[in-house]
Order: sequence, then structure tokens, then C-alpha cells
Amino acid sequence: MAELQLPDAKIDEKIDRLLELVPAPEVSADLHRRLSGSLAASLQAVNPLPSAGVLVVQFGSIFLLFAAALIAILGVAGFRMLHTWQALGILVLLAVGVSLLSLALAWQIRPGSLQKIPAALSWASFGVGFLSGAALLFPWRGAKAFVSQGWPCLLTGSAVAIPGGILFWLIARRGVPLSAGTFGGTLGAIAGLLGLTVLQFRCIHQDAVHIMVWHGGVLAVSIAAGVLVARMIERTLRSNRL
Repeated sequence: MAELQLPDAKIDEKIDRLLELVPAPEVSADLHRRLSGSLAASLQAVNPLPSAGVLVVQFGSIFLLFAAALIAILGVAGFRMLHTWQALGILVLLAVGVSLLSLALAWQIRPGSLQKIPAALSWASFGVGFLSGAALLFPWRGAKAFVSQGWPCLLTGSAVAIPGGILFWLIARRGVPLSAGTFGGTLGAIAGLLGLTVLQFRCIHQDAVHIMVWHGGVLAVSIAAGVLVARMIERTLRSNRL
């Protein structure tokens, strides 16, 4: 026997009629009142986040204040050794880095923000720019006492980056980052840049290889640590919820 086939429009019409005949469950006025009261009690007032531009200015200002305080404490012996063109070149590189990473961090904590530059690309762009700038601005000298002169810079820069990362996290936690790893890496990048900035003013070993390896190493270590710590915290929170 041939099956009776109805057009899709008629099938939808019959389904709608059947649904209209099924009585919808009614919610009592008391239950409705209790649900409304429970939801209203759980609501909390929140302050809207500033625009991305305002956040960039805030991050940049805090970076400058913190860096200035640390440089005043640790000294500027290395910066005094630079020629004018070297000093201007490194200041431009650092200023571009602060602006770029502050913008990446502002995008990270504002859900729905149009990220014209992926966060990882901003880290890589500044890293490549810094290495290129160091190679062009500073002389290439022999690797005499390379490790013994270098590891104190790596330790000092990393020690500066740790409180810097905590400080920026305290400010950025008002937002809602969508990716823990990317957020942690961005925090690590701007914290590493803070340590790198302090080293550029303090360190007396102003040669290209030393700066690229040991000063640039602070940035790399900080980014890796930021990603690792953020993912560990995310896994811990997920396991506690289960």
C-alpha cells in the first residue's frame, strides 16, 4: 500500500494544532513569587568596564609608575652608557611594546572585543622587534664571561616580573577573559616587559648578544610561566567543580 505523504507545510500546521491542544503547565503564584525573590536576591550590582582605549591608558600609566619606581631604586648605570641614538631607539621599542601589550590585555578582559591582532601574535611581534632592535642598536662583542654576567640579569628581570604580573592581574581581574592560557600569556608578556625595561636601565653589559639572550629571556620565561600558571589554575578550578 502506498504511503500517504503530506507537504511539509501541512505537517507543521498539524503539529502546531496538536501543541495548542496540550495544556501548558501552570506555575502557582506562590512558586512564581519564590523564584522571583530567589533570583532577585542573587543579583549583584556591577560596574561596567571602561572602553579598551581607557584600559590601555590605565595599564600604560601603571606600567610607567611601577617601572619608574623600580628604576629609581635599582639605578640607571646602564642607560648612562648609551649613545643618544641608542637611548632613543630602545625607548621607542619599549614604548611600542607597552602600548601593544596593554592593548592585547585590554582586549582579553573585554568579552566581545574585536581583536585585530591575536594575543600570541602581539607577543611574538614585540619579541621579534626587540631582538631586531637589539641586534641593530648595540655592538656585537665577544662572549667573555657570558653566563656569569648573564644569569644575574635573568634572575633580576624575573624577580621584577613576578610582582608586576600580580599587579596587572589585580587590575585585569575585573574583566572576563575567555581563554585562561592566552590571558596568562598576555599577563606574563607585559610583566616580562617590565622586568626587561628595568634591566635596560640598570645593566652595564650593553652588547647585542647579552641583551638578546638574557634580557629577552626574561620576556620568554615570563610568557611561558604565565601560560603555565593560568592553565594550572584553570584545571584546578575545573576539578573542584566536578
